[in-house]
Amino acid sequence: MIPCSQAGERVVLTSSARLDPSCSYTEGFEITASNVTLDCRGAVLDATGRGGNAGILVHTDVSSDLRRITIRNCDIRGFLNSIRITRDGFRGLAAGQEYVHGIKDVTIERTKVSGSRGVGLYVDGYVTRTTIRDTEVSGSGSSGIYLEAGSADNVVTRNWIHDNGFRENGPNGSNFSFGGAQFRFWGIGREGISIDGSRRNVVTANRFAGNSAGGIFLYTNCGEYVNSRPERWFQRRYGADDNVIAGNRFEGGVNGVWVGSRMGESTLPMECSDPAYVNSGLTRVALDRAANNTVIGNSFDDVTYGVRVEDDRTKVVLNRFSAPDDTHHAVVIGTPYRTSVLSKPVKGTVLVGNDAWIRGNRDPYRWVEGQTGTVALLNRSLGRRAGLCQGKTLPRGPFVMTIAFAVIPPGGPEPEPPPNLAAPVVGSLPAC
Repeated sequence: MIPCSQAGERVVLTSSARLDPSCSYTEGFEITASNVTLDCRGAVLDATGRGGNAGILVHTDVSSDLRRITIRNCDIRGFLNSIRITRDGFRGLAAGQEYVHGIKDVTIERTKVSGSRGVGLYVDGYVTRTTIRDTEVSGSGSSGIYLEAGSADNVVTRNWIHDNGFRENGPNGSNFSFGGAQFRFWGIGREGISIDGSRRNVVTANRFAGNSAGGIFLYTNCGEYVNSRPERWFQRRYGADDNVIAGNRFEGGVNGVWVGSRMGESTLPMECSDPAYVNSGLTRVALDRAANNTVIGNSFDDVTYGVRVEDDRTKVVLNRFSAPDDTHHAVVIGTPYRTSVLSKPVKGTVLVGNDAWIRGNRDPYRWVEGQTGTVALLNRSLGRRAGLCQGKTLPRGPFVMTIAFAVIPPGGPEPEPPPNLAAPVVGSLPAC
């Protein structure tokens, strides 16, 4: 038992421990050994208004192994990250050495995570086989759950992930500099789960609602801030590939599942190290990587775009879509710049057995920009067979995760946000 007398200390655990549910622990815990269970027994870990980086930090050096750790029955509030699992020094691992040692088999269960200033639950680079289950993640300033590049084989199941992502790149606005000028931008915020260059994960039986940008985004970081934040940069060697998103429920918002969410976006303010194949004015586009993913058996209720597909060999199978009007669309396949500049349209999509009940929308399955090798079979809309037909180019913000921006005059006040700030959407489309 960690007594109340230690509730104001940062405690390092090398063996299993329990917390006193009558206490409020303010400094958090670190787990640095294998075979450790931390049972909070409903106790609160609360850094609200006090700072604090990680409520529970699971970590070890990259030359060591960590196995079989369980965190359960916790109520974690107000840290930068409520829980973070990381390998100290992972950014410097050489290619081929990423998994010689590692952190495996961490389980987070029956826990409540709220009010994180950044990401709620952070699974860092080259961490494998983490399980997050039966947990509520809400009110994170950034993504609710983040699977970092190189992490793999994680399971996220039976969680309630809601109302995250309104601070980072959010609608309240942020500043950035480019070419010696200062800018203010207002963005769509972040998503419930970010799968960023993370592979072979299973995301199943979760509920998503009220997250700022949407439900699940699959993409690969372009090597952002390579010069201005070199201590945080590392080479992303793997794509967000071979993930399975199954049996989840998505409620409301603009985006449900977005595969290749940065493929058609300008990442100019992000100072990427990946080479750009479009670099003109304020438009800088690099290739995103999110191939061979499966979206199966999910339900999308009142989501503007249920599934957006911007990379190859995505399977969209046996999903159900419902919405009150025809400004909503079940599936949109296609990406702009890769198609027009590189002549590489989205290829090999499998669209089979989906069922849409979107009022007034007889043709909710659309392709835009171009597609090749799509298999579309046995899809239905409003009780009848529906094919795949051409749609209309989707409107996008000026930069990734951005709705609008304005120049900040030298020495002048920050500009006011534009009126009616909302992510642009395509709206109703004519029947095919």
